Amino acid sequence: MSYGSQDEVRVQDRIAADSISLLKRTKNNVKGWYFYSFSSEPFAVSAVAIYIPLLLEQFARTNGVTVGDHSKKCTSNQDKCVLGLFSNRIYIDTSSFALYTFSVSVLLQILVVITVSGLVDVWKTVTFKRRILMVFGALGAFAVILISQLSLNQYYMLAALYIVANTCYGVVNVVGNSLLPRFVSDLVEYEQGSEPLSADILTTVISGKGASLGYGGSLLVQIFSMWLVNESKTQDNIQVAVLFVGIWWICWQSPMMWLLQDVKPAFFLNDHSSTNYPVRFEFRLLKCGWFSLLESLKNAKLLKDMVIFLLGWFIVSDSLTTINSAAILFARTELGMSTLSLILISVLTMISAILGAFFIPHYICPRFQLTPQRTLIYIICWSSVIPFYGLLGFAFENIGLKHPAEMFVMSVWYGISIGGVAAVSRSLFSLIIPPGRESTFFSLFSVTDKGSSIVGPMLVGFITDETHEIRYSFYLLFALLVVSIPIFNSINLSRAKKGADELRRVDPEALD
Repeated sequence: MSYGSQDEVRVQDRIAADSISLLKRTKNNVKGWYFYSFSSEPFAVSAVAIYIPLLLEQFARTNGVTVGDHSKKCTSNQDKCVLGLFSNRIYIDTSSFALYTFSVSVLLQILVVITVSGLVDVWKTVTFKRRILMVFGALGAFAVILISQLSLNQYYMLAALYIVANTCYGVVNVVGNSLLPRFVSDLVEYEQGSEPLSADILTTVISGKGASLGYGGSLLVQIFSMWLVNESKTQDNIQVAVLFVGIWWICWQSPMMWLLQDVKPAFFLNDHSSTNYPVRFEFRLLKCGWFSLLESLKNAKLLKDMVIFLLGWFIVSDSLTTINSAAILFARTELGMSTLSLILISVLTMISAILGAFFIPHYICPRFQLTPQRTLIYIICWSSVIPFYGLLGFAFENIGLKHPAEMFVMSVWYGISIGGVAAVSRSLFSLIIPPGRESTFFSLFSVTDKGSSIVGPMLVGFITDETHEIRYSFYLLFALLVVSIPIFNSINLSRAKKGADELRRVDPEALD
């Protein structure tokens, strides 16, 4: 009897030890997820939003000619200039060069993201997703570092390297976001507490912390970049700031190599048949992302509210992304603001974004008992003030983005908007996706997000080419934000969760 009791004690001790080990791995995965946001977000927030658009405009202006006389080189930041492309067959506004390049980069990003997302869904392991994060992160960071070494006449190479870097970031972003529901599910399963954890609340909290850390990293990058630019010989050297972004990305992603791991590795290694885990890589697996995406679209009748969400997200993401690009180029070309001033604006945006990403889901939502859906609608209303204020410049001489000081005020307003949207949108989307299909549906989320970024900058580029005045684009941006409000208001969250649960049982034959 005593031996039996000892065996039972040993079994219980082993179970307790295994539970502790599983919980430790789960918590390490969450820490690794934070490093993904901390390392890569500065590229999107600093390089994509500020530095590279300015570089693209600067390179275009240096190699451009005046609008009225194509034989006369641009000599002043106040000149209205165009850049001749393809042996001067076409001429585009120097500001449009940045917008068009961004649109092309997003188009390629979408194609690569869909392909890779299906691949990681087939493998299903954290280890494989970690490898994807590390490889594409290193490639993107290397492209950013090369950008910092270009000379002013290499504007084609600048555009090409930016396209590569932005494509890599898109893959990192989708694969990283797809890990969030997985880690939350593990925490709910293995965390032993007096009260059961709520997946909805936990998703919002972790997403908010990740967004805050991402913007926090961006803030540190911006502050150090201000010092680097100020210490440069010309005090206007944007490339030294770009170099720092690339080094930051490749260095801070390294802890993911040790933190991200499968919670139950033996389960995947010993039971391929039950998990659809491939034994080796085959090129035919690259089509799985497209097949899975098509299957998801075929089953859209079960996901009516997801379609509504993605339509609204297409519009909102397009507007907010384009607002940033248009505002930065507007500040440079119309208000003549210096590089240091623009970086300072970005710092204020980051501080506001951190506050928005942290306080909105942690304090404002609980305090006023707001659902993620309702919170997102209020944030959209808040964001629409920005383009509306820019339109006031047509009617008034002294207000409506007429002075550099107004840009600092709007940067705080915009920062709160993007911080809140980053936390709330991912949280809301995580609640309505089918379990086990996270990468595929987050790729759909990213396709919608990035796909909209093709349209917005392209349209603003057309408007700028026709008018040589970026302010006219604020009409478009304000209208888009207003239209998105009734779209999000029509989402039925309980119906969305039910549809996701039904789609979870749909198993595409090609993934067998």
